[in-house]
Amino acid sequence: MSSSVTDKTRARTALAIHVRFITDRCVAAAINDRDQPEWPPHPGRLFMALAAAHFETDGPDEEKAAERAALEWLERLPPPRLRARSIERRRGVTCYVPVNDRPAPNKAMLQSAPGMPRSRQSRTFPTVVLSRVGFDDMAPDVSFFWEDISDDIDHFAALERLCSNVIRIGHSSSLVMVWAEQLSRSANGEEDFEADDEIGVYVPTSERADTSARIATEGELQRLRDACRADEIEQFAALKELVESTTGKSKREAKAQFQKVIGVKYGKNVRPPEPTPPVIGVWQGYRRVEPAELRPVHSNSYFDRDLIILAKMDGPMLSVERTIGLTNALRKTAIECAGGKSAPAWLSGHEPDDSRTTQPHAAFLALPFAGHEHADGHVMGLAIALPHGVSLEERGRWLGPLLVNDSTGQIEPKRIALWARDFPDWTVQLEDRLSPPRMLQIETWTRPSTTWASVTPVVLDRFPKASRVDERSEWQREVEEIVAVSCTRAGLPQPVEVDVDSTCWHRGIPRAWTKTRRLRPPVKDRTETQLGDGFPNLPPKPSRPVKPQVHVWLRFDCPVAGPVIVGAGRFQGYGLCLPIRRQPPQ
Repeated sequence: MSSSVTDKTRARTALAIHVRFITDRCVAAAINDRDQPEWPPHPGRLFMALAAAHFETDGPDEEKAAERAALEWLERLPPPRLRARSIERRRGVTCYVPVNDRPAPNKAMLQSAPGMPRSRQSRTFPTVVLSRVGFDDMAPDVSFFWEDISDDIDHFAALERLCSNVIRIGHSSSLVMVWAEQLSRSANGEEDFEADDEIGVYVPTSERADTSARIATEGELQRLRDACRADEIEQFAALKELVESTTGKSKREAKAQFQKVIGVKYGKNVRPPEPTPPVIGVWQGYRRVEPAELRPVHSNSYFDRDLIILAKMDGPMLSVERTIGLTNALRKTAIECAGGKSAPAWLSGHEPDDSRTTQPHAAFLALPFAGHEHADGHVMGLAIALPHGVSLEERGRWLGPLLVNDSTGQIEPKRIALWARDFPDWTVQLEDRLSPPRMLQIETWTRPSTTWASVTPVVLDRFPKASRVDERSEWQREVEEIVAVSCTRAGLPQPVEVDVDSTCWHRGIPRAWTKTRRLRPPVKDRTETQLGDGFPNLPPKPSRPVKPQVHVWLRFDCPVAGPVIVGAGRFQGYGLCLPIRRQPPQ
């Protein structure tokens, strides 16, 4: 790496520590679930491996001092970014291992030698498997990046030496190669953190995270040294050697000093102090960055990204087909709590004279369980998407009575009862859990992506001129054009590709409309009957026909940050989209 810096382009130095698992296996148990593997390895685990390399190796005093200074410098750095390979989780297998011999008799018998007691204890070895297909044999499996640390890393030589002495990370069977690298980037250049379906990038976050990892903080090296009792063990070895290397009066004095320092009388059977298991207890939230997020992102110019999410607390399980009833009930309750007709137009969508506002206003959404292999489309909660420009003070003034209860002197989330005609009782509450379900996380609905697909049908802004029955291809083309224009009306860029269908691209979601079939003969004056599940039509305006609605798949030429809500029914929860990776069916 060149350390020269020009006036036009200032060099920024980043430190990278790369890890390759030699056996293509990482055996490491998650700290919160010993039966599950830890992946990617936590930065704290890497630090403990480096510290172990420092404690367990010998060298000149100046080298060991440099290693200690390098580790103390490393522990003061901010949490690193992680770049890790995708993995396969091996099915857990319970093994039984013999415990250490005990003087007391044991009731358990060895199968191979009846009459000889020996107990066994169950053990699991959570493992992830790393495939080399499509990867260079020497490519790292996981990398840790510390960015913008300085123009020169004075401790790099010591870190290189420590990395070369690390032999395992995790279980003793997780053999590794570890090496350090200095990276120089231009101040006006792009960050070189590639990600795809096989490689994930994780960045530290102070908001709601996808996962948490242990990290080293200032003073960590000394805490690890105290835990492993390295000083006491070294002192014990020195005093024992002194006793055994002297005779006569010097030996008696050495034994007295041994007893005074160690606390027990010297004897050949006296064992050195036992180290305690090292523990790092500081946790940092991490968010997985999708590949699209590493490119310039187009933000929705209509809706704010910070959704207000309400979790379902009580009531029957409802399918996403009940979206209109749920969102209308939430809207009605929100307006009533905000003072009815005195509610602002950005919340109600109406001016004081009851005319429709022409300014951006809130959308009320239903959040279904969708996209997962076990998804069934039931509504897990509701959300309010607010338009840009509504200050925090305005939100608190008009939505505070709906969301929080301060009657007891302590501000806490308020239980919101929803009700409407022909609608079961439902109760929701502001989502404030540290680890909410995935479908109730803001990031799920707003993370940047180039491809999106609807979970509630998109209601067309106008009627197609072509007939869906007689002019199918022309109708399809015209509907795709209408959807593309609807995207621009909703504050999004125009998509470069649109596909429409009655079937949703996400698992667990019903058809965009209810299909019917003819009854022959008619039953009780009914000539048609419903064929499978489907969304009801968006209620039309008085004396207006019902507008068509379809499921859509959208692809943009740049990553688009949500919420993505498209079509004429977007303020009532229709047209809500979720990022998707799969391509549309051909």
